[in-house]
Amino acid sequence: MAFGFGAAVGALIGYLLGRQTQVPAAARARPAPPSLPPPSFRSTSPASPEIKHVVLDEGSANVLNALNNRLAAIGALADLLHGSPLDPERARALVLLHGEVRRAAEITSHFLELAAHPAGAAEPCDAAVVINGVLAERESTFRELGVKVVRAVPGDLPMVACPMVQLTEMLTKLLDFSLRRLRASQPPRELRLEVIATGPSIVASLWDSGTPLAVEAEQRLTSPFRFTQTGGGGEVEFALARALAQSAGGNLRLRPRGGSTGAEVVVTLPRSLLGAHTPLSTPAESLPRMRILVVDDDAVNRQAMVLLLEREGHQIVAVENGLEAMERLGDRENTFDAIVTDLQMPRLGGRAMYEQLVSSRPLVAKRFVFVTGDQARGETRSFLETCGQPSVTKPYDLGDLINAIGTVSRKK
Repeated sequence: MAFGFGAAVGALIGYLLGRQTQVPAAARARPAPPSLPPPSFRSTSPASPEIKHVVLDEGSANVLNALNNRLAAIGALADLLHGSPLDPERARALVLLHGEVRRAAEITSHFLELAAHPAGAAEPCDAAVVINGVLAERESTFRELGVKVVRAVPGDLPMVACPMVQLTEMLTKLLDFSLRRLRASQPPRELRLEVIATGPSIVASLWDSGTPLAVEAEQRLTSPFRFTQTGGGGEVEFALARALAQSAGGNLRLRPRGGSTGAEVVVTLPRSLLGAHTPLSTPAESLPRMRILVVDDDAVNRQAMVLLLEREGHQIVAVENGLEAMERLGDRENTFDAIVTDLQMPRLGGRAMYEQLVSSRPLVAKRFVFVTGDQARGETRSFLETCGQPSVTKPYDLGDLINAIGTVSRKK
């Protein structure tokens, strides 16, 4: 099952990227409309680059939407099987299946950002784990030299877009660069390591109390075979570390310091988008029994949602398009406590249905919850951001759906 998901998602990404390369040059030359970065990357610093959305053509957007619909159906069916009497082997297989669905959902949800920022598509790793591991490896050398180590490494750092092996090698070479300088200096010896997340980057600074090093020495350090080894050595380690940082889409430099001692190296690496920590779903609310209208043209998704919501104790009416939904709504304001609808449907979609009701029956419109797998269209994102109604992205978590329904039920 895991291989199947990997193949499907890989084929999707290859197809979509291929479609992007076929966009006419005139279309590519048009500047994309400005857009805000995702919440997890917003920064108050004006220097932080914005995360821009990728604009896909209609066919590519449809492919992404179709994949999200299938993932939603698989995830909902897996949810339905939870709690069923299964033997241990099948129960474990069900847990693995559900995990693969959620992982595939992460990949599709981050795909557009990955295409816009290929540096963020590198294999992700936990920088805090790597840093602490590298420091532990050199613990005996610290004791031998009497080095005081001061570290400030938050435990909740975002993942970085750099393979673990590469990040380990880079940090090891930087640490050896500092230790070479400290070995050549007089006590007391000190090493300080600080890591922070800022905007779309992770920044690590490594300071040692060795021989003072001017910023002009950076040219010598990055070209170790052109200059005589002076100033404490370590040129080869520094140059290799810098090459590793640049190959990961980051950079490495010396930071000017006002003091008369030591040297500070600053490494900047991109956050990983593929490996971004997905927040755990909020536990579902305990809702009173409600009458809910489900509108979705996908038969499997519609039936799975009906079964899940009925299992939660709600009374469900399900239809396959907006025209049937309008008939079911009738003339009464309180026919349904919530309307859970897809956006893209034949005959009458969820957005068109909502926009009709906003002007004619605003109380009914306030009970809408949108469920969609269409993440690629800018107009869809703009509508969901401005309409004021809760939305859930396919494949959805049942707890998120229940909480969204609870939100509109309280608007009465």
